[in-house]
Amino acid sequence: MFNFFFKRSVGNSSAEQAADQTPQPDSRAASAQARQAALTQAESVAGDEAAAADFIMQCEFADARLKAAHCIRSKPLLERVLQTMRNADRRVARLMQRRLDAILQQEAAAENAGKCIEEAQRLVDEPQLMLNQVADLDRAWQTAGDVSPSVRNMFDDIRSRLRERLEAQAALQRAVIDVRARLQQLAKSAADAPALMPPEQIVQALDRLEQQIAQHCAAPEAPSLPQHLLPECIARHNSFRQTLASLEKRHAAIAAHEEALAGWESVPVADLKEDALKHARLALPGLHDDDATPFNARFDALTDRIGRSRRIKEVVTRDVRQDSRQHVADALDLLEKALDNGALQIAAEQDKALRAIDLKSLRLSDAQTARLAKARGELSRLQGWAKWGGNISREELLKAAQELPGQPLAVLELAKKVGSLRERWKSLDVSAGPAGKELWEQFDAACTAAYAPAAAHFKALADERQKNLEKANAIIADVRQFAGTSQCADAEAAAVDWKAVAAYCARTAQLWQRLGPIGRREKKLADGEFASAMRALSEPLAAQQEIEMARREKLIAEAIGLSPTDRKSLDALRTLQERWQERAKSLPLERNDEQALWQRFRNACDAVFAKRKETAQTADADRQQHLQAKEALCATLDAAANASLDAMQKALRETKEAWSKTGPVPRAAERRIEARYQAALAVLQKRLDDARSSATAAQFNALHDKLVLCRSVEEKIVKNQPVEQTESTQLQASLQADWQALPALSPEFERVLLARFDAAIAALASADRQYASLLEQNRDVLAHEVLHLEILMGIDSPPELSRERLQLQVEVLQSSLKAGQKPVTQDVRLARLCGLPALPDQQLASRIDRLIAGIKNTKT
Repeated sequence: MFNFFFKRSVGNSSAEQAADQTPQPDSRAASAQARQAALTQAESVAGDEAAAADFIMQCEFADARLKAAHCIRSKPLLERVLQTMRNADRRVARLMQRRLDAILQQEAAAENAGKCIEEAQRLVDEPQLMLNQVADLDRAWQTAGDVSPSVRNMFDDIRSRLRERLEAQAALQRAVIDVRARLQQLAKSAADAPALMPPEQIVQALDRLEQQIAQHCAAPEAPSLPQHLLPECIARHNSFRQTLASLEKRHAAIAAHEEALAGWESVPVADLKEDALKHARLALPGLHDDDATPFNARFDALTDRIGRSRRIKEVVTRDVRQDSRQHVADALDLLEKALDNGALQIAAEQDKALRAIDLKSLRLSDAQTARLAKARGELSRLQGWAKWGGNISREELLKAAQELPGQPLAVLELAKKVGSLRERWKSLDVSAGPAGKELWEQFDAACTAAYAPAAAHFKALADERQKNLEKANAIIADVRQFAGTSQCADAEAAAVDWKAVAAYCARTAQLWQRLGPIGRREKKLADGEFASAMRALSEPLAAQQEIEMARREKLIAEAIGLSPTDRKSLDALRTLQERWQERAKSLPLERNDEQALWQRFRNACDAVFAKRKETAQTADADRQQHLQAKEALCATLDAAANASLDAMQKALRETKEAWSKTGPVPRAAERRIEARYQAALAVLQKRLDDARSSATAAQFNALHDKLVLCRSVEEKIVKNQPVEQTESTQLQASLQADWQALPALSPEFERVLLARFDAAIAALASADRQYASLLEQNRDVLAHEVLHLEILMGIDSPPELSRERLQLQVEVLQSSLKAGQKPVTQDVRLARLCGLPALPDQQLASRIDRLIAGIKNTKT
């Protein structure tokens, strides 16, 4: 990839070598022409396999042979070409072998498929098809391999016929098993519960099953059924049919007993006689023990009922007679006691009770008869006196009723007095006997005339209640109509004007509360209807209000969750308040809920404002402190501008760190303090850069001077001028003084140059000629290092070193592209060059000086 570096240097020699290695143009052209002709001929024999085989036998070009080989498909020609090309052309041989293998596989697959089709056709014609035979056929077909679509379709047709036969066999076997199960169930039902299934029904079921068995026996797949299945069904059918006669008799006996018992159970128990029932039951047909059990239980229960009825009747008759005698004695005692106490009404009631009893059947004693006659005589005498007294009282009541219209009584008091007079008149009818018709009519007319103002008043109240009831019904009808038009129970929540619904509910509730009096019964009914009608509005409204309360709670939670220190909290709070107003307008809540939620929301908003105000005050104080701290930092930067290099670096680093950690300042002073800081920072940075540039320049000047001093010592070594011991000592001391007078370098450069200087001083003192030879030998190494540094720094080299520079550039690029190799920096290269003991010529020394000057310029 780096051949372009050597185009100028190796152009002629490479061209000559290439000319020597290139074949002659005439022979290459002839070979290419012959190859093209062979390929053309291979294309021409594409439709003729025999010609293609002959062409392959005599062709010399492998590509042409392979191209012609693709045209051969027949088995004889494939075998012929394979035999010929087996050791001559492996590509053609492999192609022929693959095609022969494919033909053999196709033939084997066709043969296996033919056998499978023959076996399938044989199974189709087989009278008794077995499942394992079809399974073996499927396994053989799976191993047959790839076959043509026509053969596969033929096999699929035959296989579908086999599948249909297997499905028919399975269906037939299931049908026969179902018939056997129905026979077994029918026999069990007829034996266990003959009363539930008449013989006619059993015969019909047997006939149907017999027809099904005959159909199954005549089915084409009947030979494939298990050998015992059909005979077992036929045997069960015949056995069951033989038992039909006994079943009919059994069913007739059961029906006779059922009819007799049903008739006896329908007759009242009092009309039945136990002996007659027993004789009638013995005349019925006999039953099996299992069939007789339920009928015996029913007959025993019937006889028990007859016996209990007879015993209860006897006990009741005896108890009634005894109770009647006791009742007569008690009534007679109460009658005598009431007469002694003058309780005429109680005495009359007891006499009425005694007259209702059949005393002749009870056969009272002579003493009881005498007591009863005496008591009744006394009762008759007292009733005469009571009637006379009652007439006197009635006349007083009549007079009082006639005087009522002239009395200034309130309506309610008047109604109460009239009612009291009528109650007293009724009590006289009980105690003194009924009054005469004429007297009753006078009293009734007087009470009616006296009650007329109260009746008018009560009629007015009734009319008012009726009007109020009509208003209530109108309100209920209006509520129902509004519920239907608003569709709050059916429509989606978003489509309903819930504010209108809430206002209507509140307005209607107030209107209902302002209704006047209504009859108690009507009021109760109207309240129920109003509550029912209002539920169609109140329940959906309550559900929406619950949702709305949850939304208000969410707004409260959002208000509580706002951070007072966030700048966007005020905007968020205003947004929440606007949303609250919108929610309150769209759907008002109950007054208590609305006030409670609003108070909580307001408290949350006030808390945010208060906390934000407190935070703002704290933040203002902090910003003032931060401003003072930043002003102090700016003063520190201003003071550090006149300090040493290290002090400036330390001040710059600490000030930047402290500035980044100091918080914000008031906005009014933000630009001013930032401008002051940047200005102070720029001044200090410029002073620092100038100081660094001066220090770097001084370092490189000292490097140059020390390098020149080393060269001067090495020149004296090479010249080998004889000097006295005293002069040599003075010279060394002078050179050491010159070295000490120069500034110290960085540790890396100081170390290598000091080692070089000390080695040169030692060689000068001992007149070491080997060191002089080393200086001469290292000149080429020094030149190589200088060239390497010139390449790295991009400094031009002398024109005569262009070839060496190109080669070294290639080496540098290759070294930089190697993975895992760390590149050598300019400082390391320069330190290596300065520490290398070598005596350069004038040109090389000037190149070194130019390198040092270049590095100095880049770093200052």
